[in-house]
Amino acid sequence: MDIAKLTIQNKLISVIIICLTIAFGFSSYQNMARFEDPEFIIRTAQIFVPYPGASPLEVAEEVTERLERALQELQEVDSISSTSSAGKSEIKVDIKSEFSKTKSELQIIWTKLRNKINDAKSSLPPGVGTPVVFDDFGDVYGLSYLLTAEGYSPDELHAYAKNLQGDILQVEGVAKVAMTGVQQEGIFVEIAREEVAALGVSINNIYSILDKQNTMVSAGNTQIGEQRVFIDLTGEIDSVDTIKNLLISASGDGKAIYLKDIANVYRGFQSPTTKLVRYNSKPAISLGVASVLGTNVVKVFERVDAKIIEAESRRPIGINIHEYYHQGEVVQASVDNFVVNVIVALIIVMVTLLIFMGLNSGIVIGSVLLLTIFATLATMDASGIPMHRISLGALIIALGMMVDNAIVVTEGMLVGIKKGQKKLAVATEVVKQTKWPLLGGTLVGIVAFAPIGLAPGDTAEFTGHLFWVILISLLYSWLFAVTLTPLFCYMLFKQDKNAEQSQEKPNKLISGYQSLITAALHHRWLTVAIVIGMFATSMWGFKFVKSGFFPASTTPQMVVDFWLPEGTDIEKTKKNMLQLEAYIQKLEGVEGVQTLIGGGGLRFMLIYGSESPNSSYGQILTKVDDYKKLDAMLPQVQNYIDQSFPDAQGKVWRFVMGPGGGSKIEATFKGPKPSVLRELAEQAKAIMVRDGGALSIKDTWRQQVRVIEPQYSPVNAQRAGVDRKSVSDALQKNFTGQTVGLYREGDELIPIIVRAPAKERLQITDISNIQVLSQLTGKTVPLAQVTDGFKTIWRDGILKREDRIWTIKAQSDPVSGQLASEVFNRIRPQIEAIALPDGYTLEWDGEYGQSKESNEMLASTIPLGLLAMVLIVVVLFNAIKQPIIIWLVVPLALIGVVVGLVTTQIPLEFMGILGLLSLSGLLIKNAIVLVDQMDMEIRSGKARFDAVVDSANSRMRPVMMGTLTTVLGVIPLYFDAFFQSMAVVLVFGLLFATLLTLILIPVLYTIFMKISPQEIAE
Repeated sequence: MDIAKLTIQNKLISVIIICLTIAFGFSSYQNMARFEDPEFIIRTAQIFVPYPGASPLEVAEEVTERLERALQELQEVDSISSTSSAGKSEIKVDIKSEFSKTKSELQIIWTKLRNKINDAKSSLPPGVGTPVVFDDFGDVYGLSYLLTAEGYSPDELHAYAKNLQGDILQVEGVAKVAMTGVQQEGIFVEIAREEVAALGVSINNIYSILDKQNTMVSAGNTQIGEQRVFIDLTGEIDSVDTIKNLLISASGDGKAIYLKDIANVYRGFQSPTTKLVRYNSKPAISLGVASVLGTNVVKVFERVDAKIIEAESRRPIGINIHEYYHQGEVVQASVDNFVVNVIVALIIVMVTLLIFMGLNSGIVIGSVLLLTIFATLATMDASGIPMHRISLGALIIALGMMVDNAIVVTEGMLVGIKKGQKKLAVATEVVKQTKWPLLGGTLVGIVAFAPIGLAPGDTAEFTGHLFWVILISLLYSWLFAVTLTPLFCYMLFKQDKNAEQSQEKPNKLISGYQSLITAALHHRWLTVAIVIGMFATSMWGFKFVKSGFFPASTTPQMVVDFWLPEGTDIEKTKKNMLQLEAYIQKLEGVEGVQTLIGGGGLRFMLIYGSESPNSSYGQILTKVDDYKKLDAMLPQVQNYIDQSFPDAQGKVWRFVMGPGGGSKIEATFKGPKPSVLRELAEQAKAIMVRDGGALSIKDTWRQQVRVIEPQYSPVNAQRAGVDRKSVSDALQKNFTGQTVGLYREGDELIPIIVRAPAKERLQITDISNIQVLSQLTGKTVPLAQVTDGFKTIWRDGILKREDRIWTIKAQSDPVSGQLASEVFNRIRPQIEAIALPDGYTLEWDGEYGQSKESNEMLASTIPLGLLAMVLIVVVLFNAIKQPIIIWLVVPLALIGVVVGLVTTQIPLEFMGILGLLSLSGLLIKNAIVLVDQMDMEIRSGKARFDAVVDSANSRMRPVMMGTLTTVLGVIPLYFDAFFQSMAVVLVFGLLFATLLTLILIPVLYTIFMKISPQEIAE
């Protein structure tokens, strides 16, 4: 089928297709979903299991181990990591990506996981609480508010936050509104030992009254006439005064004893506090809004903004709503910035075409390019690919590649018309000659990016849309090159009736290239030797290339992780965090400071991971007015922490553009004995300390904690009628408090907590006088009577395992100004030299491990990609020698890559590796056009040496133009931190390799085809 002729002769249909392409493309641009970063599925669930009173080792052996064993039976499980601490088991389960490619598939797996946990509950020991499964670990609350109040109590602020939460949930497109930082209230009943002893009141009787008085019970119903009437008993507790006036007992003389007579009853906040949130030095409640998956977050959060404004009249004066993070605005700014980059790249390509191809040729190619972009946008929208950093970056990368096919067709028609041939005949001939070589080159270019889109793993999933956008755009570029390009050329190019049949006189550039190529062909082996020498030099120079994973984010935020020794009381952590908070607020450029004490916050960005609750941990999230100030701010804050808090470990850092998290350097030791693992981790940490280039040096088990052990005496306890549980209950009620009932207030259930007065519970020295209830006599006995003294020990406060193996990580991060790879390369041989006992292993996680895993995932698909590329080239030429010639020039890309990375000092990051892979496709595409022209010229009967020289001359401009447009189009990406490494790789690699390809391909062709310089026309 003569597709070019068909397009030209059916102009009306072609115009309709063009108009539809523009309309659908523009509509898609206006309406398609927008995100800052690609949505990738976080395939992690958390399982929390309470086991009150158990030590971390008991939790690990009696709870964690049994649940881990059950979970490992699921074939979908990829890995299991667990943290066992005093009274609590926390298990994280990661699911294999091949079983959970979509959210709906993942939900099915979560159901299977819950069923497995429910089945395993029967194997857990008595006293273990109900396991709770959280499968929303990966939810992103892209709109983050902080609520503060002047002159209001925390519970009043909480009441307003609940009302606002309800308002926002009504907004279309909102999936969840989460709240954190709420202080948990309690009704406290503090009973002094002396009062109970003096009045002779039964403690158990008090607990029973508090529990039963407010229990929701049914009083039944009865029939009255033909109606069924329910009986609803009154008398429930409706105030703190009601609790105070509960009748506890009556003395022998008839005197009533009320709870207020023996206890201090009041309403307050539970202590110790589990988590505190502050904003700009004020207590706050954090409110996070998550949108429905796949929606346009810009539009959803605009509706939320409107709801906030609409509800402002109902907000009490003094309560303030602070916007900390607005993903909609960030996404819009990000998309706008990328659109500007796309327009800049488009202008660069258009201007380049106009300068080097002429006005009409430039208009033709530019028009085809615009139509390709519109068609790509429409297809992206239809296939569910949203606008985000990766997809828009892919458009910029593809811009130059999109014009390659159109340039070849336009060049061929231009040459044919200047020779005096009829336009329709030229269009038919050019398309007939080039459509299959161009399709082959296009497919090779697409396949070169295939490892990005088809590789398994989170990193490839994060960058996968790069491949799909390039696939869509390049296929459209080929389709429009063989259809619309001949049509536009036919319409714009004028038929020159006086044109001579001879070739036009070459310009200076062509003449210079012809002289150079002729010299290279006459000294072919010297040329090959020079190229091999350049390649060998580049391989040697590769050791000077810096390595990385993903670059620091341009989000104007600073993160401070602050750790005090394990077991530190949250009040001590709070005191230090307030001091650090005050210091950071005074820094120039700081716009907002969010302080989290006792745990991390809501996941407001996909790349933010929240720290599990821990009283010794604090985090400060700081907004600044310009991210460029962070380079100076980070070391300044780090120095302040190091000097002002000698007992703390601080890490000041920026977010990273991509998946990851945790410490940059992690030496992971695994083995059967926790004590041996601690020793190995200590050796690794000592090496990190000696290096001097690492900070925040710690391990995941952290410090051991102090524990008081009352030595329970079974003999004495049995004589007194006291069991072990009674002793534990007495200790808990005295120091922590024990919930004995519930107080209902609206939809809130506030616990009624019995505990000792402050003077009794805050003095550990009086522990022996705590009264324990005797089940035998109904009276109390002192704790000293049922124990053999008290002992203080040190034990592990946290125990971690991975896939049921004890695991500890020695962690650190590089100091400011150093790359993680530089510190890692220095300490790696020393840590690997640590003698490991039999049964113990060392693995590397952190940035190196994540990068290695991602590269291995890529490598798993590279062989198939290379095979596909080879087969395409072999099928295209139906020969072996031509593909060998083409593939021999692919390694030449490394020459320019090394020059570019060493010169600019930009590290070779993951995106740079993707650029390196894609270079092979771009070079092969150029080489195919060149080799195909040589074969065609020789088949036409031209002298072989002349055919090689003439082919190189005729294809030099299209090849150079394709390379130049690609290089110039990618330049705007150099100024984007995420794509900077890829931009350097593509610009320098493609430029150097193309120049060498234009020389080496003809040389190798003459060598493989045994063409002599004497084979010229006479």
